Amino acid sequence: MSNMPTTQYIQINGNSLAFYEWGNQGDPVLICLHSHTNSATSWREFAEFASRKYHVYALDQRGHGNSEWAKDGYARGKFVEDLSEFVNISNLENLTLVGCSMGGWHSILYAAENPRHVERIVMVDIAPEPSQERLQAPAPPPPPTEFASLEDAFKWLRSGNGLASDIRLREEAESRLKETDSGTWVWKADLEGFDNPLPDMTSATLIGQYWSAIESIQCQILEIRGAESGLVSDGTIEKMIRVGKDVSYIDVEAAGHVVMVDQPDSFVEAVRGFLSL
Repeated sequence: MSNMPTTQYIQINGNSLAFYEWGNQGDPVLICLHSHTNSATSWREFAEFASRKYHVYALDQRGHGNSEWAKDGYARGKFVEDLSEFVNISNLENLTLVGCSMGGWHSILYAAENPRHVERIVMVDIAPEPSQERLQAPAPPPPPTEFASLEDAFKWLRSGNGLASDIRLREEAESRLKETDSGTWVWKADLEGFDNPLPDMTSATLIGQYWSAIESIQCQILEIRGAESGLVSDGTIEKMIRVGKDVSYIDVEAAGHVVMVDQPDSFVEAVRGFLSL
């Protein structure tokens, strides 16, 4: 496994959540929130780089990574409550939030509820609503529930991602799966706990909440799109810029949805100016 910091644990809303820390106490705070089924390890290279200026935290959100499977479900508001409680318990303020996919949703919902706490937001390949192209695409088959070996899991991840390096994708496999007593490998994420596809893709209520958040947020928002993803349309970007206070965007070439895994160095370059790194 790569050089992740020591896993720390905190009790949040009745669940044990894992988190990781880089940088120095007293530096500005940056919190990273990963995508659906992923883990905090997806931020490793970015967190290491950002820690030269920021005190960086990356959370394994409920039901993911090394965090406990949630006893009280995975409604979007529960994730936001977890973030709020983490910030309060840790006595953090003046936050920069960097959220990929569902982590981006959690970031804007939290910022809308806690405007004085958040200074800027990076949304990674996510928006209030998906592109028509993505909605009309055939749904991918569900992932296998177990693999005979970690190598088989790596090969399955590779079959859906031709962009990330072998080293990076093996790190993904190691961080997202665990070995059972019988020697097979299963996902750490609580896949049974989630509706798939995620309801956020089609729920008018959730989509409305996300647009309301973009409209109300007063801080700067940077959207980072994976050029090969197709999830966030140009039209949605234009609407975000129109209804938001201060929204900009950058596309990262040769990257899909999880931009910082597919192109870690290019992701850092894309956010450097916005985060003054």
